[in-house]
Amino acid sequence: MKQHKMPMLKPREDSTRRARFDTDKTLRDKQKANGRTLALNGLAWRKLRALVLRERPLCEACFKRGRVTPATDVDHSDNDPTNNDRDNLASLCHSCHSRKTQADMGKQIKYGCDTNGVPLDPDHHWNA
Repeated sequence: MKQHKMPMLKPREDSTRRARFDTDKTLRDKQKANGRTLALNGLAWRKLRALVLRERPLCEACFKRGRVTPATDVDHSDNDPTNNDRDNLASLCHSCHSRKTQADMGKQIKYGCDTNGVPLDPDHHWNA
């Protein structure tokens, strides 16, 4: 048998990949680790999310500003992933959900202006 000029490398064991796809943890263990009572990819959350979006199909944040935008995301208003009460869940469009999440994390949010030059920031002094 002919020998290759370049020796074959042994596949290395990637510890980060193994940790990311840890199959030893149960769904309950993963939920405890991230603080959620319903897994985001679980059937119970998908049903609850669909119910909230069906009841309130418009983005609540946009609606307060006088715009009509379809909701795509469901957000925990009090940022507690264990509180899945219907009153705590808000239907938001993706951009409003991202802005709220960034603001909750303490990051500065930039809104910009609409096509007429009116600031989109609801707290801007022009919108008072």
